[in-house]
Amino acid sequence: MEKHLYRVNFNRKIIVFLVLIIISIGGPRAVAFEALVTNERSGDVIHVDEDGRTNHVVPICNRPRGMVRGLVDSHVIIACSDDHKVITYNRATRTIESEISPVRGAMNIAIHNASSRLFVTNEGAARASAFDLSSGQLIAELPTGLEPDGIAITDDGKTLFVASENAGLVHVFDGSTYEQQGVIKTNLRPRRITLFKKELWVSSEMGSRVEIFDIETHAKRDEVIFAPKGFRPEQMTPVDIAFNDLANEAYIALGSANHIAIVDITTRQITKYILVGRRAWGLGLSPDKQTLIVLNGLSDDFTLIDLQTKRPYLTKRAGLIPHSIKVFE
Repeated sequence: MEKHLYRVNFNRKIIVFLVLIIISIGGPRAVAFEALVTNERSGDVIHVDEDGRTNHVVPICNRPRGMVRGLVDSHVIIACSDDHKVITYNRATRTIESEISPVRGAMNIAIHNASSRLFVTNEGAARASAFDLSSGQLIAELPTGLEPDGIAITDDGKTLFVASENAGLVHVFDGSTYEQQGVIKTNLRPRRITLFKKELWVSSEMGSRVEIFDIETHAKRDEVIFAPKGFRPEQMTPVDIAFNDLANEAYIALGSANHIAIVDITTRQITKYILVGRRAWGLGLSPDKQTLIVLNGLSDDFTLIDLQTKRPYLTKRAGLIPHSIKVFE
């Protein structure tokens, strides 16, 4: 009897020891990074490290949403929708350095570094605005359909794309004259647009798909339709798109489906669906491209996914309704 109890206790100690090792190891050993997350409802920016720790919470403005890297590495530019302005935030000093106002219903942002131009979608005004980032001066206003959201400019600054949710269009503007060159018809509610090499990827929130267009001809090249087993089409509401050229993969946040999809960029095949939090929304990629950070808008948290194993390994609290993320070395 005593020997039996000894063996039981010894086995329990081994199990406890192994569990502690697993806990201490946690997820993959990520390269150090800092991620900034805008939280729409709590009105702040959080600074998160590679271990998922929130090191700083900084009140910033009312309804911070779209965010891009600034002209220098320590800066991000943030759209403050309810304050009708755009701010430049210094992540090193955790202070606001400047602002451009008024910018009615500032939603999403694109920047062209070479010309120091800032482009903003004005959600409630059915237009996009172009600013000189150095002076804050308004350069042009570009009419769009209702509810403009995603915005992107080519590296050479010659072509600007603006998605209009309500109209089901992507407007194409000349990057110098700001004249409209044409429109691209999309499926229902185009949300985010992302440029990758010579392709324009557009997420169709109510169309359960991502559509892929040629940047120069605007012709449709392909589409990826999301239909995992057990889900209705209306639950597939793709929003953000991120590319990992090292792995030849695209990652798409599927919104209300509470998953992200992994797509082979070349074949357009969906290779995996990964369960995350409620309403997967924004996406960020670590500098070594081994970790995907997913913002879950309705569960107010973010999930870290190991891209080697294709498994989530950590979910931590964010602010209220996390919206956008940028990751820095």
